[in-house]
Amino acid sequence: MEIQSQKLSDFFNVGRDRGWDIEKQRWTVHMLINPEGLTFTLGEILPGGIPLDLRLEKSGSRYGYPPLREAIIRTQQYDLPVENVLVTSGTQHSNFLALMVALREGDEAIVEIPSWEQPRVLCQALNVNAKIIRRRPELGWKFDLDEMASMASPKVKVIYICHPNNPTGAVLTADELKAVCEIAGRHGAYVISDEIYKGLEWTGKPTPSVANHYERGVSTSSLSKTLGMGGLRLGWLATQDRGFLERCMEFKYYISLHQQSRLDETVAFAALQPSRYRELIDRTMKAARVNFAIVSEWMATHGTFHWVAPQGAFLSFPRYDLGIPSWDMCLRLLDAPYRTYLVPGSCYGYEGYVRLGFGPGTPAETIRAGLDQIDRFVADFKAGKITAGPAVTSRRSA
Repeated sequence: MEIQSQKLSDFFNVGRDRGWDIEKQRWTVHMLINPEGLTFTLGEILPGGIPLDLRLEKSGSRYGYPPLREAIIRTQQYDLPVENVLVTSGTQHSNFLALMVALREGDEAIVEIPSWEQPRVLCQALNVNAKIIRRRPELGWKFDLDEMASMASPKVKVIYICHPNNPTGAVLTADELKAVCEIAGRHGAYVISDEIYKGLEWTGKPTPSVANHYERGVSTSSLSKTLGMGGLRLGWLATQDRGFLERCMEFKYYISLHQQSRLDETVAFAALQPSRYRELIDRTMKAARVNFAIVSEWMATHGTFHWVAPQGAFLSFPRYDLGIPSWDMCLRLLDAPYRTYLVPGSCYGYEGYVRLGFGPGTPAETIRAGLDQIDRFVADFKAGKITAGPAVTSRRSA
């Protein structure tokens, strides 16, 4: 199995190499890609501190600490028993387990774009034919369900969606999600739904979970985005299909052993107490609305950048009207005098777009400064001060 680097991971490496101070552990650019919630301190999550008698060992359950799994069910509103939740080392880990268990060489999978690149990478590595369904801006960054139905067949074993979507912030309704499940159900396919942004909806109404709607639905998530706990390596998958969960659990053993870190479980359990979790989400959304308002106002008055406003998460995928490829533009923006970090739309298969994040972990003044520098770049480009040729420092052409 060969894993090939993709443009998105390449550009993340470029951005971090140019914009992250390793010694001081801080960004040196105007970072406009942040998709995460507020980052909380350990003291905020565990006001009484970590019990000093906590043994730094693996937890005793191969499925995850049972009270933690119960807290996951309550906060994520899963209509499932505790036996149908498996604790993992994060959403990426959960997706990996689900895809590896569901797919075999020669199978087909329906995979949405723009979206997280992991499913396409694994399909390529497994010699699985990834049938790409494109989300469309004219549909509010949703996909055409009739098109999805036409792509389905007995060879399709998985339909993968990211919901709410990265990078567009689009959200499916319960009826739309049920329609996806009905398409999958005609051929016995699994629907793997990466729900890492669930809980960050701008309407305040949680998006539906596929695990509640379909016997072969697999919901994956973690606390990395909702509570900014990317350093806490803990996530989960939930499904009605107990046999599928058992196969994921067995596969997990050969990657990370069965048990999780007891320390990670202790912190996550504290954060996922329902009243505490709700308080942390409310604080996150209140802070995020400041940045959302700044970006919304900028988009409303901008003549070059245009967006479909996100319905969930702290990401957006605006189109721009400039005669320069997105990879080259984003590289130039990273350099002086602009020093601003966006992600090229070409990394997601959409030229003429960029990913712009405004998570509340990024200060409002950084958002404003970054947008000002984008305005400066646009003015310089239109004035002929910037050529449209490929950037000399580009590692990969658009």
